[in-house]
Amino acid sequence: MKIALAQINPIVGDLSGNASKIIECINKARDNGCDLVVFPELSLTGSPLQDLVKVKDFIHDCQNELSRLLEYTAGIGVLIGTIVRDERQGLHSAVLLICDRRIAGCVAKHNILPLSQFGECCEAESPSKVGEFVFEGKGLTVTVGEGIHRLSYNESSEIIINISANPYRYGNVEKHIEVLSEMARRCRTPIVYVNQAGGNDDLVFAGASMIVNANGQVIALAKQFDEDMIFFDTHQNYSALPNIQEDVSWLYCALVRGIRDYFVKSGFRKTLLGLSGGIDAALVACIAADALSPENVLGVYMPSRYSSEHSRQDARQLAENLGIQYRVIPIEDIFVEYLKIFNGQPTTVGDVAEENIQARIRGSLLMFIANREGRVLLSTSNRSEAAVGYSTIYGDMCGGLSPISDIPKTLVYEICRYINRDREIIPDNIFVKPPSAELRPDQKDQDSLPPYEVLDAILSMYMDEELSVEEMVARGYDLHTVRRVLNLVERSEYKRRQAPLSIRVYSPAGRLRRNPVVHKYVWV
Repeated sequence: MKIALAQINPIVGDLSGNASKIIECINKARDNGCDLVVFPELSLTGSPLQDLVKVKDFIHDCQNELSRLLEYTAGIGVLIGTIVRDERQGLHSAVLLICDRRIAGCVAKHNILPLSQFGECCEAESPSKVGEFVFEGKGLTVTVGEGIHRLSYNESSEIIINISANPYRYGNVEKHIEVLSEMARRCRTPIVYVNQAGGNDDLVFAGASMIVNANGQVIALAKQFDEDMIFFDTHQNYSALPNIQEDVSWLYCALVRGIRDYFVKSGFRKTLLGLSGGIDAALVACIAADALSPENVLGVYMPSRYSSEHSRQDARQLAENLGIQYRVIPIEDIFVEYLKIFNGQPTTVGDVAEENIQARIRGSLLMFIANREGRVLLSTSNRSEAAVGYSTIYGDMCGGLSPISDIPKTLVYEICRYINRDREIIPDNIFVKPPSAELRPDQKDQDSLPPYEVLDAILSMYMDEELSVEEMVARGYDLHTVRRVLNLVERSEYKRRQAPLSIRVYSPAGRLRRNPVVHKYVWV
């Protein structure tokens, strides 16, 4: 049997467009002499669906497109992911086996994730866990999503097929390969794994569809984050591929794909961001230039009386290195007008209100340009800042998309070093100067926060590992510092609720924090 793995990048809700893409892949697989073509989970509808599944017309249109697809399946088997309605148990993410224009079998997803995590469409437990089919004389075991983890040895199964819409999380690819390899060895059966690719909303799907042989070796691998089609002939022998090494290059590619698909699928072309001369803005500018091409990216430097000359030089040099558009719009005159209104004279008091108004002036200028020129503003906040509220609502938090707000500050530096691996794109000075918002004389981030190495470690223990204060202190961290950071996290929920959409590629799956905005629990 020859199998095609059709790794596609669907658009959520674009039923007609997704169906046409699927038909194209079916024809390509048939032209290549394939007996079976396998598509990812929810490939007809896209993912995440969220409350689209409550729209009756959407469900009806989905069934109509599925009926249209049937007409293109003559002479070839198709395994396709979509949603199905069971009158007794509701909606399910399912895989359908289609043979010669008819639905020959169905397997529904059995382990349903809560809506609050990934916006899964499924709302009830599935009537089945694993599908057992006979196709072209071979026994197929078919699972959807995490159903692969529930498999047990079945001597009648000759091939295990898992279709998935598995969102990318940095570091999880190698873990997933280990799971598939162990399952293949235990079941003594090859595994065909087909995953979605591309970005939708805050999720980026890794792609990396693969074939794992019965010895647990990866023998075929599709592209990461992009559409691809690979083939597997059960009568051929394949050599094992080198071990897959996931590093920050994967993370960078995921961020690029997230921005690109957000813009392309939304119908936008141009973006802008504030270039501060800092590391976060530098990273976002690099990602945007790669995602949208430099001519569609505008960097705006908005100096005030507190802006340093090296920040001005670094921002200009970065823009020149990337080839993006660059403008300088001083905010000093606007800032002085605020001082006159609220202080009665053009002199400063030196409080937080004066610091925040500078960020809000910049945010207003950027939004004006975005509206006038048809651009989408990118926020440059990172995870460390977002977690503890070290940002200004309606200021540096302005934007339609926040590409790196799931990336810790220490990891921002690591990704930027990857960008500079061959030549200096990000000016070296940006790496060595102390991080600063430059909203008051000689301001440094460390005046308000612990060193980022300490802050990120505490945030990771709390947000990712879910450790207690006692467990963190046992690892050698100062009790006062731990309590301070955790209280900052909890007091900043109201800001996170108002933040732009974030591309989630780092924080562990299912651990998107959502606490009450108003509560009185504190660490003392």
